Amino acid sequence: MADTFICAYELSGDGHGTPIDERALSAQHPQDVPVWIHLSARASAAREWLETHANLPDETLADALLAEDTRPRLMSQAGGVLLILRGVNLNADADPEDMVSIRIWIEAKRFISVQLRNLRGVDDMRERLDTGTGPADIGDLVTTFIEGSIARLTPVMGDLDDVIDELEDRILQMDLSGIREQIVSTRRKAIIFHRFLAPQKDIVQRLTELEVPWLNAVYIRRLREAQNEITRFVEDLHAVRERSQSVQSEVANILTERLNRNTYMFSLIAAIFLPLSFLTGLLGINVPGIPGADDPEAFIVFCGILIAVVAVQVAVFKKLKWF
Repeated sequence: MADTFICAYELSGDGHGTPIDERALSAQHPQDVPVWIHLSARASAAREWLETHANLPDETLADALLAEDTRPRLMSQAGGVLLILRGVNLNADADPEDMVSIRIWIEAKRFISVQLRNLRGVDDMRERLDTGTGPADIGDLVTTFIEGSIARLTPVMGDLDDVIDELEDRILQMDLSGIREQIVSTRRKAIIFHRFLAPQKDIVQRLTELEVPWLNAVYIRRLREAQNEITRFVEDLHAVRERSQSVQSEVANILTERLNRNTYMFSLIAAIFLPLSFLTGLLGINVPGIPGADDPEAFIVFCGILIAVVAVQVAVFKKLKWF
């Protein structure tokens, strides 16, 4: 079971955490000491431990904690709370929009979390507990995890705003090279983030409304601040989608205008050469009686006529304001 437990700590109440030996986790842990147990869902023994040693009130909770595909979720059951959160993927060589999840079972003195992929938030929490700046109890642990997920999302949201600002500047500069691919990528990221953040906002709100012993007034106030931040992110994502749609529409208008202008110029050129082609074709037929066929100066005269025709056409087009 060595690969099952990523970490386990007793929370001392002063920000420190005492690591718990893996063998002690299989035994009945004292119920008066708050503990955090973090598992890997990819470990073969994770399900066995959850079903055999975790003493979960319902066998379906193990399925929820180990599910491959998850969405933000909150369910209160038998004195505990099932909480599933999503966050940006900050692992190396990963796209932030390929969001990761943490699945949590919370009781008054026990916090069981499960990950499918590596989570930056877990690494940060372990470091804080080792250095004495971690959460004091279960409510603080829950609140800190939620606040951390928001903090890691903040620079990603800032990058989306910067990309949209850059795209709008490029529109003003008429620089359209590769801009459509960037618009599609930005809208895709905004849609993915919005898909998971919108329900997560509701989850945090519902969490503040629960009557549980491990959430005091201070933690509820912090959670409401976190909810306000998520609400702002959701609004920002909506604005990013609208702005990217506006940029896309403007790009389409510019490209249509360019096409119309090019078509217009080709039409003018064709209009100029149409009478010239007619005259040259008429006088180029190989039959007797062509005017000037025996005159050595006929070619110069004909070129003059063509120039005059072009000049008249240009004058007419300018008068009609076609140029």
